[in-house]
Amino acid sequence: MKKRLISRKHIEKAYTTDILSQDIDLNLESMEEKIDKLPKEMFQILGEVISFIENTNKFEGDKNHENQ
Repeated sequence: MKKRLISRKHIEKAYTTDILSQDIDLNLESMEEKIDKLPKEMFQILGEVISFIENTNKFEGDKNHENQ
C-alpha cells in the first residue's frame, strides 16, 4: 500500500467549513407564503408524478397477485 503525504494546509481546507459559504435560512416567512409563490405548473407536475407512481404500484401489485 502506498502512503501519501498530505500537507496540513490541504487537511485543514478539507475538514474546516467556511462560515461565509454556508447558506443560513434566516427568512421568517411561513410555509404557506412560500408555497403560494410556487408556480402552478409545479403542482401539476407533482400531481402527474404521483399518479404515475400510484399506477405503477397498482400495476405491480396486480402482477404479483396473478403470479401467486
